[in-house]
Amino acid sequence: MICPYCGKEMTEGYIQSAQQLYLNKGKRPRAFASGDLSSISLSKFSLTKAPYVKAEYCSGCRKIIIDLEGEVKERKLFRKNSNKL
Repeated sequence: MICPYCGKEMTEGYIQSAQQLYLNKGKRPRAFASGDLSSISLSKFSLTKAPYVKAEYCSGCRKIIIDLEGEVKERKLFRKNSNKL
């Protein structure tokens, strides 16, 4: 992928964590990171693997792009069902 910021070639990889990755909209970081109903889940949920998300990294301008295309349906189904627990 070509970086939309500087035009250099980006490196494909993964962002991985020991915990689920969330984007908490407009909120300050918390001591214990967790998502709530307004959060966007960035990583794939799995009971057997560490959470991760596919990303592209630009070493030129040090930007990371996360493409959530194709993962949105899975997250919405999980969120919808998890509210019933």
